[in-house]
Amino acid sequence: MFTKKFLFVLLFPSLIFAQENRISADFDGDNIPDKLYLDSKIGAVVYELSSQKFKKVASDGFEDIGEIFFDKTKHGFKVKLNQMRAGYAYQFRYEKETGKMRLIGMERYEFGPANNDGSGESSVNLLTNTYIGEWNYFDNQKVKLIKIPTIKKKMVFPKTYFDTLTDEFYTYMEKDSNYYLAEKKRLYKD
Repeated sequence: MFTKKFLFVLLFPSLIFAQENRISADFDGDNIPDKLYLDSKIGAVVYELSSQKFKKVASDGFEDIGEIFFDKTKHGFKVKLNQMRAGYAYQFRYEKETGKMRLIGMERYEFGPANNDGSGESSVNLLTNTYIGEWNYFDNQKVKLIKIPTIKKKMVFPKTYFDTLTDEFYTYMEKDSNYYLAEKKRLYKD
C-alpha cells in the first residue's frame, strides 16, 4: 500500500536528498562551525556564519533543476547541481574584507546526446580569470568521438557574492559554448 509520503519520495527523490544535504564547517576562519543547507521553506540555499551570529544569508540564484549537493573546500564550499546528462558547480570562499562568501569559480560538464557530441567539462577560476575547457565532438565522417585540444582562455567576471548571484552561470555557459563551437568549427570540416 502506497502512502502519500512514499509517493512523494518516489516522484521527487532529488528534493528529499537535497533537503537532507547539509555542511557544517568553519568557513570564516574563527574555529566555530558555520552552516550550509537547502532551506525548503524559502526554496533557497542558505549559509549561516558564526562570525555573523548565524544570520541566514540566502541565494535564489540556483535553479531547482535537479539534485543539489554541497562539498566542503579548503576555505569555503561548492554548490553542485546535477541533471540527467549535465551539471554545474559554483565555488565560494569567505572574503574577510567584506564578511561575505565570494564566488571564486564555476564548473560545468555535459555528456551530450547518445553519440556524446559536445561532451566534456570546463571551469573558470574567477580569482585568476582563467578558463579551461576539455571538450569532445563527434566526427560523422570518421564515426568516432574526437577530443578537442585543451582550450585555455581569459574569462573575466565582476566580483560576485553568494547573495547577489544572478545570471553569472549563463554568461559563463554562453562564453564556454562559443569557445567550444569555434574550436569545433576550426577542427571539423563537415
